[in-house]
Amino acid sequence: MKIYIIFSAICFICYGIRTVFNLLAYRKIPLAENKIVITSIYVTMGILWFSWFQMCFRDPVPLKIPELIRYLGLFLFACGVSLFILSHLKLGGFREGGELMTGGIYSRIRNPMYLGFILWVIGFPVFTKSMITLGSSVLWIVCFIFWKVLEEKDLEKKYPEFREYKKKTWF
Repeated sequence: MKIYIIFSAICFICYGIRTVFNLLAYRKIPLAENKIVITSIYVTMGILWFSWFQMCFRDPVPLKIPELIRYLGLFLFACGVSLFILSHLKLGGFREGGELMTGGIYSRIRNPMYLGFILWVIGFPVFTKSMITLGSSVLWIVCFIFWKVLEEKDLEKKYPEFREYKKKTWF
């Protein structure tokens, strides 16, 4: 249980750091554009996901579910990872600027990476039968939605066509 709490704390701290970064970027604070800070955020995200997976594997409270539901969780996780990878490839990696992406997967879903993360943080704990980690998904999903809202407000300012695009797409 002790190691689970440690990984939970690391995960929570990393989500907090990432959220503060998103707020700084939204408010156009110059620190958020610093290459060292941006690199640190990528490292933080790596630590975040490592600690989150450790939470799944070390969860002290097993979820009692049928095997069919368990494998449905694996399917959701695989869909989430696929959405993340496809959307990342369509954007051409982690790059700033450019034009509004509205093709491919972005023609249907505005934020496929965030949707992928949501499926990911629900599916994998179900697959690993991790009850506390699954419960913590509520907090992580709130973070993703908050990040999404900030990003969309920024996109509305940057791209006049974003409001129309938003009406035609989901999430």
